[in-house]
Amino acid sequence: MRWPQIFLFLVFAITVGKAVADDLNNGFMRLSEGKPEEAIRLWTPLAEAGDKVAQASLGLLYQTGQGTTPDHARAVELFKKSAKQGYPFAFTALANSYHEGLGVEKSSRLALFWFLLSADVDPNAAYMVEALAKEIPSPIFDEVVADAIKCQASNYSSCGL
Repeated sequence: MRWPQIFLFLVFAITVGKAVADDLNNGFMRLSEGKPEEAIRLWTPLAEAGDKVAQASLGLLYQTGQGTTPDHARAVELFKKSAKQGYPFAFTALANSYHEGLGVEKSSRLALFWFLLSADVDPNAAYMVEALAKEIPSPIFDEVVADAIKCQASNYSSCGL
């Protein structure tokens, strides 16, 4: 590749990256202004292109029905795509889905698994790990912890998604 081509590639990459960040941030602004429909419009193409923050954020809107009809299955699908990329807040969202049975079968074991993965960055997840530890038998708790460690060590490629 020649220098002019490298320069053009870098300019293109920076411009595209800035446009993605602008749409993501604009979506958060629209949401804070009480315009979730506009956030959905901005985040949908980003989520479809694989942006993990847009996927998780859009999933929360589908889960809560903000700006759209609630669609728990679609929300879980988006959370899983984001979680595959290691986004901690997608882990928490999946954990809540399993804990409450939103779009998936209710499962304390799977809720614990996902809460464990986000506990180091989300105080609510850490609290839920403590709460679930009191409910789940110790041998099962230990198995889930081992599974979460394996998932994390695999860079989230072996998490059962």
